[in-house]
Amino acid sequence: MYYGEKVHLRALEMEDLDTVLSGWNNLDLRRHLVTPLPVSRPAERQWLERATMMHPFRDGGIVLAIEDKDSSEFLGTTSLMGIAKQHSRAEFGIAIHRESDRERGYGTDATRVMLWVAFNILGLNSVHLRTLARNERAQRAYEKAGFRFVGRYRDAAFVMGEFQDVVTMDCLKRDFFETLPPGKPVGTT
Repeated sequence: MYYGEKVHLRALEMEDLDTVLSGWNNLDLRRHLVTPLPVSRPAERQWLERATMMHPFRDGGIVLAIEDKDSSEFLGTTSLMGIAKQHSRAEFGIAIHRESDRERGYGTDATRVMLWVAFNILGLNSVHLRTLARNERAQRAYEKAGFRFVGRYRDAAFVMGEFQDVVTMDCLKRDFFETLPPGKPVGTT
């Protein structure tokens, strides 16, 4: 497990299926992820089976569960996908499933921990993300964790009946290490 100030990240397990499914099939969450379609139980089971077996360099990704550090309550998932060993980069993703768990610092902390994993465990040099431009709350959390604005794709996503801009951000290892030196953990157990 990897520890932050408020959360810890752990491997996903098949036992997480019902919890993941209930959070994932929530329109309030999905409208921020550009994919507002529901996911069936068989499809989510198949995704979870792949996610639990994924190896970062063999399969190009890693997905971890986010849990409250004190209560071990499941909060959501975070991932590094499209890991390119040659270029030493990956794309970041995160989903805090319940609205009541957002704006409590969990997302920022989980993002910092996943960046720590990317740079200290996987040896990556760059992590980037894409988010809807209207999702300013997420952008603030990403900035607090170490990401910087890179650019904007105009009308790049059709969500909830309208085209929306997509913002791209990135975090470089050298910038992250300025705020959290190599090997120093984000939080303690």
